Amino acid sequence: MQKTVTGYSCALLAVVIWSGNFVVARAVAGLIPPWQCNFWRWFIALIILLPFAKRHWRTDWPAIKKNWRSLSLLGILGVTLLNTLIYKAGQTTESINMALLVPTAPIVILLLSRILYAEPISPRRMAGVLVVLVGVGILVTRGDWDRLAHLRFNEGDLWALGGVLCFGLYSLFIRQRSADISPIGFSLATFALGLLYSLPFTVIEAVMLPTPHLSTPLVISVLYTGIGCSALSFWLWTVAIDQIGPVRAGMVYYSLPVFSGIAAKLILDETVTPAQMVGGALVIIGIIVATVVMPHRRKTDTLQQRP
Repeated sequence: MQKTVTGYSCALLAVVIWSGNFVVARAVAGLIPPWQCNFWRWFIALIILLPFAKRHWRTDWPAIKKNWRSLSLLGILGVTLLNTLIYKAGQTTESINMALLVPTAPIVILLLSRILYAEPISPRRMAGVLVVLVGVGILVTRGDWDRLAHLRFNEGDLWALGGVLCFGLYSLFIRQRSADISPIGFSLATFALGLLYSLPFTVIEAVMLPTPHLSTPLVISVLYTGIGCSALSFWLWTVAIDQIGPVRAGMVYYSLPVFSGIAAKLILDETVTPAQMVGGALVIIGIIVATVVMPHRRKTDTLQQRP
């Protein structure tokens, strides 16, 4: 029970912090190119983690050296590519398209878990997914289903889908993390490796494009994504997957549109409609249906003594 509460709490807190990332993404779309934005947010996250990881580094280092290939893969998926693709998508796609595509990550996790690990998809879990999808649809359309008929998919949507796939694979492969590596040591290693692999692309982008203008909104946005959305949230997500697994954590990720709407209201003063409130309620109900395991009465077996 304690592991379950810890896992769901960490997953929920990570999603709450991540919800602000979409507000930030809209704010910095024209201020800084995607590779540079992604690089600096993870560089800040690495600096933030260093003091906390210092006491774990000596014990984690042998396992890190042994597992550097798998850590590199996770670093590429979660650090090098994931948010770079999302920032790239934000330059050319509409916000409603992004809101529809990003919450599909748990479905990707669910399907890949079935394909790669033969993890069953129960009717109850599928029913919860369907309820959540209806809720997400109401949230992003504000109850006006005609908006779906006028959607136009473009290049940015493909970048967004690439980010969704990266997050799904990251959440699945992270379950293979060596038990000899602490969550903080794991985060530090993947952050450093992801930054290393993104450095050549960041340098090329910096040479080819104009230098971003340093401004207060840009600094605040990068600090928020570096400290909150990167250092803290990815550590919380690692703990969550350790405790409850990628599929259940992925279900909590469905609540992202709910908290994104709250963030948009608080920060951008956007209007919250009754349809959005209904959609948010359905998202929460669907998550409960798909993830909460109801206690079952155990049948008592009659023990027969052998002669």
